[in-house]
Amino acid sequence: MFHLDFFGYMLIVIEEAIKEAGEGCGGQTELARSVLAERFSVNYPNSISEQQRIVGILDDAFDGIATAKANAEHNLQNARALFESHLQSVFTQRGEGWMEKRIEEIGITQTGSTPKTSDKKNFGDFIPFVKPADFNTDGSLNYENDGLSEQGFVQARKVSEGSVLMVCIGATIGKCGWCDRDITTNQQTNALTPTEGASFKFIYYQMLTEDFQRRVIHGSGQATLPIINKSKWSALTVWLPPTLDEQEQIVAKLDALREETQRLESLYQRKLAALAELKKSLLHQAFSGAL
Repeated sequence: MFHLDFFGYMLIVIEEAIKEAGEGCGGQTELARSVLAERFSVNYPNSISEQQRIVGILDDAFDGIATAKANAEHNLQNARALFESHLQSVFTQRGEGWMEKRIEEIGITQTGSTPKTSDKKNFGDFIPFVKPADFNTDGSLNYENDGLSEQGFVQARKVSEGSVLMVCIGATIGKCGWCDRDITTNQQTNALTPTEGASFKFIYYQMLTEDFQRRVIHGSGQATLPIINKSKWSALTVWLPPTLDEQEQIVAKLDALREETQRLESLYQRKLAALAELKKSLLHQAFSGAL
C-alpha cells in the first residue's frame, strides 16, 4: 500500500529518470512499457507510517526550498530592474546642454552584407563575421564563430573598432552590441561608427532605452517580418551631453552598475541551481533509504 503523497513523490523520481533515458522527437519523450519495467525501480518502505514520516520531511524541506526559490527569483528580478531603472533615468532626466542629433549626423552608418555562401573560399579567419546570434547580453560580441577570408572580406563592408551595432530585421530587431575590433556583419545588422565628440558606448546604452527601442519598432512597420532600413534607422535621433568627457563619465557609471547587476544575477542563478540540486538530492535520499 502507498500513502497518496508518498506515491506522488515517487512519481517525480520516476519521471526524472524517464526523461533522462527516454527517446523521442518533437519534444515528446517515449519509453516502451517493457523497458520501463526492466530498467526502472524505486525502493520504498511497506509501512504506511514510515511513508508518512518521509512525506513529512519532504513536505517541510520542499516548502523551505520553494520559499528560498521565490526569494532568489525576486532578488534576481530586482537586480535587473535596478539597472533598467537607472538606464532609463539617465536618458529621460537629461542635463543642461544636451543636444538631439540624428544618428547619421554623429558618424558613419552602414548595413552589413554577406559574401556568396556558395563559394566556401569566402569564409575563413581573416576577420570576424558577426550575425545576430553573436550578440551577447552585455553588448559584447562573440568573435569565435564564422569569419571571412581575405577574398570574402573584399565583398563585405568593414565595421571599424568602436562602432555600435543593432539588429534591424526579424524576431531580434533592436538587439544592440558594440565592437572592440574591426569586424564585418551580415545584412541583418546596421552599424554606426561615431566620429569625434560621441562615445560609442554612450550611444549603445541609449539604444537600449525603451524610447529608442519603441522608435525602432515603430519605424519597422511591425509587419510579419519587422525591418527598419538603413535610411530610417540613420534618421533616428539620440541625445548627447555637450562634452565627450561627460558622456564617458555616464558610461563608466553604467558599466559599473551593469557589472554589479551581472554579479548579483550570477549569484542568484547559482542559488537557484543549488536549490534544484538539493530537491533532487532529497528525493534520491528518500527513495534510497537515506532519510
